Amino acid sequence: MKKSYSYLLFFFIVLASSCSLNYLQSENSEDSIPEFCFKNARYTKYESNKQNVSLSAEQMEQYKSDNAVFAKNASFETFDSEGKEDTSGSCQLISANTKKEIYTLFGDIQLNLPKQDMQISADSLNFNKKTEQLTSGMSSEVRLTKKDVVMKGYGFSASGVSKSFSFIDAVSGTINTQEAQNEE
Repeated sequence: MKKSYSYLLFFFIVLASSCSLNYLQSENSEDSIPEFCFKNARYTKYESNKQNVSLSAEQMEQYKSDNAVFAKNASFETFDSEGKEDTSGSCQLISANTKKEIYTLFGDIQLNLPKQDMQISADSLNFNKKTEQLTSGMSSEVRLTKKDVVMKGYGFSASGVSKSFSFIDAVSGTINTQEAQNEE
């Protein structure tokens, strides 16, 4: 019986010594901890000595490892090359990849595009600055108001290049027309 215990003890010693797990090894902290964290932040970006973007947020975090920036309860404005407002809006969360210029907006999104006389409301939108494409997911409803037209639907896509937009699924809306009335 002593011989079997010695084999069993030897087996457990070999098994324990051959284990290569390091329980003290931790995840790379640069990936999970922001490089910068700001409360009640205001960010302004300039290109060619002209204001290009203005962003205010309750909290803003920047991560070094993946060019990620997050803004909570944010409001923003973008400006054209002449310094005129191009877009203004607000949302609960912005996730930005500054290297790829891809921006994802979440929660109670309100966009105002004065040059197109258009307002957009949604819960989730993606914007690719390089291709100037604004899109929603297939299951995310988008509401668009343009002059007397109100539309809502799913699978929204808009092009900043062609100034066109489309819905893929379940589109509904109203068009208000009024005849001009002369009161004399």
